[in-house]
Amino acid sequence: MVDPIKDLLHLYADAVCRQDADQWIATWSESGTWDLGHGEPVSGKGPLKTFWISSMSRFDTVIHTYSNSISELDADSGTGFGRAYVTEWLKPAEGETLVLHGFYDDLYVFENDKWLFRERVLNRVYMGKADFSD
Repeated sequence: MVDPIKDLLHLYADAVCRQDADQWIATWSESGTWDLGHGEPVSGKGPLKTFWISSMSRFDTVIHTYSNSISELDADSGTGFGRAYVTEWLKPAEGETLVLHGFYDDLYVFENDKWLFRERVLNRVYMGKADFSD
């Protein structure tokens, strides 16, 4: 059985790992909002893509993985919600390697014949040195 949200998460993670801005933005709805838990949320495909490219430019490598996720979709309304647990290993262009552990609270929308992110809110559990010394 095909799970459209797991496929969406995998496309997103693949785009992050390969730093593919076009594939990454294709996982978002037209009015998508990304909230990283610090600063102002970013909304709309144009601003999202610009912000993502700027953020990713600070890193030589980002490995983005999901350990588990849950989701509930309502096909009649074309909406859904879910949670995805994420780990990122980040190698900045300058400085020490970091690790992020957290989870995304997501809202989904069925748009243009596919499920997309309408909103992603990152909840950080830990971000710092990979040995957890921060």
